[in-house]
Amino acid sequence: ATEDFLDADVCVINTCTVTEQADNEALKLARRIAIRNPAARLIVTGCLASRDPQAILKEAPAALVVGNEGKDNLPAMLGCSAGPMTPGAAQPSISWFHGHSRAFVKIQDGCNMECAYCVIPAVRPKLSCKPYDNLRHEVENLLAQGYVEIVLCGIRLGRYMSADGAGKRVDFVSMLERLTRIPGDFRIRLSSLEITDVGDRLIAVMANSTGRLCPSLHVPLQSGSAWVLKRMQRWYSAAFYKRRINALKNVLPHVGLFTDIMVGFPGENQARFKESLDLIKEIEFSGLHVFRYSQRAKTPAARYEGQIPEKEISARASEMRRLDHDLRAAFAARAVGSRRRVVAELSGREALTEDFLTVKLEKEINQGFHNVQVLKTDGPLLWAQVSSTAQ
Repeated sequence: ATEDFLDADVCVINTCTVTEQADNEALKLARRIAIRNPAARLIVTGCLASRDPQAILKEAPAALVVGNEGKDNLPAMLGCSAGPMTPGAAQPSISWFHGHSRAFVKIQDGCNMECAYCVIPAVRPKLSCKPYDNLRHEVENLLAQGYVEIVLCGIRLGRYMSADGAGKRVDFVSMLERLTRIPGDFRIRLSSLEITDVGDRLIAVMANSTGRLCPSLHVPLQSGSAWVLKRMQRWYSAAFYKRRINALKNVLPHVGLFTDIMVGFPGENQARFKESLDLIKEIEFSGLHVFRYSQRAKTPAARYEGQIPEKEISARASEMRRLDHDLRAAFAARAVGSRRRVVAELSGREALTEDFLTVKLEKEINQGFHNVQVLKTDGPLLWAQVSSTAQ
């Protein structure tokens, strides 16, 4: 195996198509590989491969383009397995992340919602979940290999629904309850949840997990304007979002809370943009992921009146990113003087707290858990001193 595509015999690009920028980056990489390593077998898969295979072939005519529906058969195409997966088979498991102490486990895929700006339902419409027994076995396998943080991933993570080997129903929260009871020294992190999935049961499980579930959530908001949310065809209001976050913070006041926010959606005038700024400040998020609205063909929003000029979108994105920096710095400042149990993903001088703060250390440490004393901040970064290797 090699990380340099110039030396590779086979190159696989797994594409995203959420934004035009994601498309352009994938196409640029495919073109570079095709030109600079023409002898390599180039395979392009993922969402762009499903949505616009011709765009890929225009840049790399010799590429094998495999949409999401065929992605699970890639090992067979490469001669790495006995044969193709059969329809309805369990999602593949991951057993190894080279050089890391955190492992990502995909438990759910697909989205059947129809947000006005989004192409994901067109390229990954079918909701599917990893069977619970397979999921548990995968997690136990990773823990046995020494991984100390398991990150559960999915497009609609909170829609997880399965059954165990005895036929008993296992929904998202009961799955978490079961996983947190697995013996060992580890923690579980959730990748992203919709606000409608942040119910009282989840909050209670997080509060009672004695550190097994990371007190950190990423909950997309997209806009603080009720008008914009309705036009986006989101399924909650700004008021509902605020109520659920208040319920979360009443139980977990120090939770790390991150969100996605979109700027420049058609019809978002200055007053509606200010509603987003105001709600974000009121909620006091720990950090933002700022997205510029990207017009995607065949979505309802692409046909909406009130498209915002690119110059204005850029200005709003810059203002929102300044707010993001301030929020992250304030969140970090509240950690000064505290003792934290951090995970070093790689050997080095950097680690991650349970509430998703990056910690810089005065000396190199090995992978795994460490106890640190937070000394000071540098903007959104923490500086800390290692007090012991956590046992």
